[in-house]
Amino acid sequence: MEHYSSLHLPSLLSSSLMTLFRDLVGLAIIRMIVTYGQSIRRTSFSELKKDIIESSFQWAKNTIPSVAKELQKEEDKMEVDLEESLKDSTRTRTLVIPPKGRTSRSLLLDLKKRGKVENQKWEDGLVSGAVYCGEKDHTDLLNAAYAAFSLANPLHPDIWPSVNQFEAEICSMTASLMNGTLHDLPLDQIVNSVVGCLSSGGTESIILAAKAHREYYCKRRGIKHPEIISCTTAHAAIDKACEILCCRNVKIPYDPDTYALDVDALEAAITSDTILLYSSAPTFPQGVVDPIKKLSDLALKHDVGLHVDCCLGGFVLPFAKKLGYPVPEFDFTLEGVTSMSCDTHKYGYASKGTSVVLYRNKELRRCQYFCYPEWTGGLYVTPTIAGSRPGALSAACWASMMAMGEDGYSSRVSTIMDATQEIASAVSSMPGLYLLGTPKSMIVCFDSADFNIYRVGDKMTKLGWSLNSLQKPACIHLCVTLRTVEHKEKFIDDLSQCVDEVVFEGNDGALTGNAAIYGMSGSMPPGPINELLKCYTDTILKA
Repeated sequence: MEHYSSLHLPSLLSSSLMTLFRDLVGLAIIRMIVTYGQSIRRTSFSELKKDIIESSFQWAKNTIPSVAKELQKEEDKMEVDLEESLKDSTRTRTLVIPPKGRTSRSLLLDLKKRGKVENQKWEDGLVSGAVYCGEKDHTDLLNAAYAAFSLANPLHPDIWPSVNQFEAEICSMTASLMNGTLHDLPLDQIVNSVVGCLSSGGTESIILAAKAHREYYCKRRGIKHPEIISCTTAHAAIDKACEILCCRNVKIPYDPDTYALDVDALEAAITSDTILLYSSAPTFPQGVVDPIKKLSDLALKHDVGLHVDCCLGGFVLPFAKKLGYPVPEFDFTLEGVTSMSCDTHKYGYASKGTSVVLYRNKELRRCQYFCYPEWTGGLYVTPTIAGSRPGALSAACWASMMAMGEDGYSSRVSTIMDATQEIASAVSSMPGLYLLGTPKSMIVCFDSADFNIYRVGDKMTKLGWSLNSLQKPACIHLCVTLRTVEHKEKFIDDLSQCVDEVVFEGNDGALTGNAAIYGMSGSMPPGPINELLKCYTDTILKA
């Protein structure tokens, strides 16, 4: 018996190993099939179509010499055209560090001369958004606050503890606006149930919120392929976030009547991989507040996060609601809301470069942090993406909020809300124009069923206006600011004049400017459009 076993042991082992190997190969094939099936399940037809078109374009560009040559020829021509329209051909360019430094006096004279020319358009109230306050006394305050902490860096709280305190107070004040503070206590004992962090702007706030939810829900549930559901009207910052964080951005349509997020479509898109629902208050294109109450209920029902992009509305909607304007629920009073982004550098009237991201609790905020305990440079942690940050901007932001106070914000919000309604009423009464969505805050968005709305936009540009051209659907919007309010009659008169001209021209009017660009992009697949956008960005970055 022992002799038999010893004779056949190698063959038995070989047979067992082969069986084990075949089993492992079989499991690997099954896993591959399941993974492939899950990948297909996670990819919609529109996503698949887009990927195929983009891949085909890149393949043709990289492998077919004649295609590459023709594309390069068109790109060179496009770059020349863009440079002619975007850059001043008479500008002085400095491409290397000057061998001898210039005096402070000459530099300041140069800077002030440029600033005086370039500030003229927004000072005249001809710009949609961009500069939200512009009051001289307030601007002087921001500049003085910046100067007082011009060298400060929040990365070093031991050196600049005041900056750290500024940021904490900014977050607390913003949280209180969003009903994240327990107010039934003495002023010096107020407790924050909601916590936050200061970032460099709305885009970073949104990226950080997406990261926090990814870390929280992926680790809690073992999710390997996280999904975020957003409407096609959501700000492109959530697309950036998903690209950076390797999350799938599940796009859903808007309601064609209200332009608000389609709740039924969103609920149908929720899967076991969903980590976050994304909403806007208001949306950038049409200025519509999404049905956040219904989304809150869905978030609680499915135990997922709900982010409210309140970058535009953060310092408008709370005051408008208190003043009696019809503003739906949108903040932390809704139990399902887990995070919000509010831009202090818009209607908070702070200098550009600050925003607040808020979280329902500390546990979620901790998932935003970047911690590296093994670095040879020491134990390293930052709350945001940046390491060093300008403490001067934090100081200016704090000064803005303290100077405005509730009374200052309330009076300005009232002015903006009334002007928005006045402009919206005038636009809706113009022959050929109609509003997209019902204005609830500061956005007036309009289109035409009779003519190409971009032609109206181009004519407004020639009159000195800088409006926002939007797409899908084609439309134009004005984001009303304090500067716009002072010139609302001019906007209405100029728009009426431009509409009359377009109607008079009929279909004979030439398509130039944005009318031509958006007309061309509407007939092109994503690949070439991406090349156009990259070419535009190359031109902007050129000295």
